[in-house]
Order: sequence, then structure tokens, then C-alpha cells
Amino acid sequence: MIGNLNHVAIAVPDLDAAIKQYQTVFGAFVTSPQDLPAYGIRLAIVNLANTKIELMTPLVDTSPISKFLERNPAGGLHHLSYEVPDIIAARDQLTAAGLEVIGDGTPQTGYHNTPILFFNPKDCLGVLIELEEVKTTIQQGRIEIISAVHTGRYSEKPSLEGVDGVGIEVNVDFRVPTPKDNLEEN
Repeated sequence: MIGNLNHVAIAVPDLDAAIKQYQTVFGAFVTSPQDLPAYGIRLAIVNLANTKIELMTPLVDTSPISKFLERNPAGGLHHLSYEVPDIIAARDQLTAAGLEVIGDGTPQTGYHNTPILFFNPKDCLGVLIELEEVKTTIQQGRIEIISAVHTGRYSEKPSLEGVDGVGIEVNVDFRVPTPKDNLEEN
């Protein structure tokens, strides 16, 4: 029923330090941090070949991430997010199996403008589970994702210019700070 691992979310007390560690120690590309007031978090995305890692820190004391960091001052795994093609069918299947959905069971709009639901960690081996609806289509015998790309930024430009592996060379020195992207103030 669950599909691919969409992302792993890690709550951190110091987002800048976490970004620096992923860049300098692990050699990963990390997006520029952005504030998401609607969710009460500041977020940066670590882009990996097979999934994403969301590094999150609270913007306000009432954020669920603040409460998590009170219990886990050093930070830690906050949740795992799995893709499902139909969030209502997935919700119904999991609740029928005895898992408790957090909230009233109505999917909310997530950070990626897709429907999401969370399930109580007490029913999921101690891990908060997020389901994210990601529409797929069968095309020429293979499944292709047709939802928004999980980059933390959206572009109206219908181009692959600048994407590694699309006919242009991209050289990145991961030892330097994340460069400002096209949506940030210079």
C-alpha cells in the first residue's frame, strides 16, 4: 500500500549547524533555508538520489517541532513520509488495521501542496508516520511521478536547464555555503 519513501524529517535545534554538517561532513547538497510560517518551521532540504531529508527547526514556541525539541534537546528523527496514490484509501486501510490518525482524519495540505495525514507513533513502532498523496501514471510500462518535484522551491519555467545529467556539466563544491537561489534576495 505505501509507496516510496518521500522524505525523512529531522528536527534540529540549530538549522545552520545542521546544514553545515550535511554540506561539509556528508558532502550533500542542501537547499537554502526558508521560513514556513503556516507550519511554524524553518526548513532546508537535503537532496539525495533516492529521497530527501527535511531539516526542520521551529519558528515559534507553539510549533510541534518546539515540543519535540523540548523532549529531545539534541534533535532527532521527527517523522518518515511515505507516498501513497490515494490518501483516503490508505487512511481507511490503516485505520481499519487499528492505526490512529492524528487529527480528525481529514487530509491537510502539506508543504508540497499535496494531501497529507499523520499517524500516531504509538501505533507505528514509535515513529510518527506521514502519508503524502502523490499521483502516478503508467506510461510505456513504467510508473512515473506526476506531482510537484520535492525541491522546496517551485518553478514556472518549463526547462531542465541546469539539472545535472541533462546535457550540461554541473560542478558543485560542497565545502562552500549553499549559494543563494533565484527566489532569495541578493
